[in-house]
Amino acid sequence: MQQEKTTYTNKELVALLQGLHAVQNLAGLKFALRVSKNIKILRDELEDIEKAATPSSEFVELSRKVGELEQKKDMDAIAKLEKDNKKLVDARKKQLAELEEVMKDETEVNLIAIYENMLPKDITAAQLTGIQTLIK
Repeated sequence: MQQEKTTYTNKELVALLQGLHAVQNLAGLKFALRVSKNIKILRDELEDIEKAATPSSEFVELSRKVGELEQKKDMDAIAKLEKDNKKLVDARKKQLAELEEVMKDETEVNLIAIYENMLPKDITAAQLTGIQTLIK
């Protein structure tokens, strides 16, 4: 299988990976093989970004508590919790801002084209849109 080198932003790579996940259960051996190989390529390429996007365990716990308070519609308690954990909230905001910048970076990646004659008959327009850049 011939790989084609193309330049994408990291944001485009994430969207393409999501598009590939949306079609990974469709039938067709050649199609499935190319989808699977492209998913592996993109996962490897985006591994560092995924790690950089992962919130700290402390922030996850804070988020869980906020979620519980939101269900109770206790906005005062949420405001107090966020104020009491300002450093943690600010650190997460900074992490997300940095991630947003990284998502704009361009990356050259070798992906495997999917030819029209390989496309499953039951693929939808929405699914096609998610992998459009790979279709030749």
